[in-house]
Amino acid sequence: MKTARASLKRTDALFLEALDRRMFTAAAVIVLSHGDTVHQAYYGTLTEVSGSPPVNESTLFDLASLTKVMATTPSWLFLSAKHPEILDAPLTRWFPDVPSDKAKITPRLLLAHSSGLPAWRPYYLMTPERDPQTFVRGKIFNERLIYEPGRGFTYSDLGFMLLSFVIQVETSFSLDQFTRKFIFEALGLDNDLMFKPNEVVDRIALTRPDDAAGLVNDLNARSLGGVSGHAGLFGTARGVTEMARQVLLGLRSKEAFFDNSTVCEFCAPAGYHPDSSRGLGFDTNLVNSSSCGDKFRPESVGHTGFTGTSLWIDPEKELVVTLLTNRIYMGESDFRIKDFRPLVHNTIVEELGRSLIT
Repeated sequence: MKTARASLKRTDALFLEALDRRMFTAAAVIVLSHGDTVHQAYYGTLTEVSGSPPVNESTLFDLASLTKVMATTPSWLFLSAKHPEILDAPLTRWFPDVPSDKAKITPRLLLAHSSGLPAWRPYYLMTPERDPQTFVRGKIFNERLIYEPGRGFTYSDLGFMLLSFVIQVETSFSLDQFTRKFIFEALGLDNDLMFKPNEVVDRIALTRPDDAAGLVNDLNARSLGGVSGHAGLFGTARGVTEMARQVLLGLRSKEAFFDNSTVCEFCAPAGYHPDSSRGLGFDTNLVNSSSCGDKFRPESVGHTGFTGTSLWIDPEKELVVTLLTNRIYMGESDFRIKDFRPLVHNTIVEELGRSLIT
């Protein structure tokens, strides 16, 4: 990524004020416009403990649900480009024992959050240490569907857990092995995007004061050993931004890492339900309360993470904004980030102006 400079003084002031108000201890923001990094800034320290190292470009954040678009969705972009039929294959292709009510669920439905599976369950309260994946898969298979597959929308962590289980059966690689081998290393991001960052804990912005650095915040992901399709990935702002840049390149070019037609398919609204703004893996900006504010175009795609992270891509403006924080450090019930995200995105667009965005 080339680096240019944009004077985003109001954006910078927002982060400094949020840091002063203890919205988080650590934050990073990168703005990419027309292929160039026009703004990048790092705020705060890895913890509130005196002497804690400052945040910098190598700082890793718990990405939470950004895992869905940084690891799981790219894996399916990769797989379905090579084998287009895989998106619409029934779960019986991989799991002959799947109950009949779920036999027709496909990866496409899971990616679009339209499988009929519930949003969440506290499997971590019951997951055994031995073979937790088989246990969790069985629990998901035994869940009662909320609606017939393809006839509704429910944002579902359970669906993305299944997507990672399917990848393992299909490829013989676990999600962390698959993403590292075929995506992160290929893009030069294996030092910026990783599961189980146990060897680089000195680079991690702590998510909770009482947790060890590198311990994933999501408890279901934690019970699965730190690797799941819905959460578990840690990343730097650079890593998230570069993955977003590859998605943007895939949307605009047939000579990109991700296949053009596949990326376009994933980033378009899935259309299973009028209340859903979801594509395949990605969210879109089709709703009024989007975290990217009201200045990104409706066809923009992105996602958020519970720990205080977000990514948004506006293909028409060729604009990417990566915003990473450790807001959970201040308490799980502190949701000031919900107002902060759209404010930051609106301010960035206003400050960039017509000189960098057309």
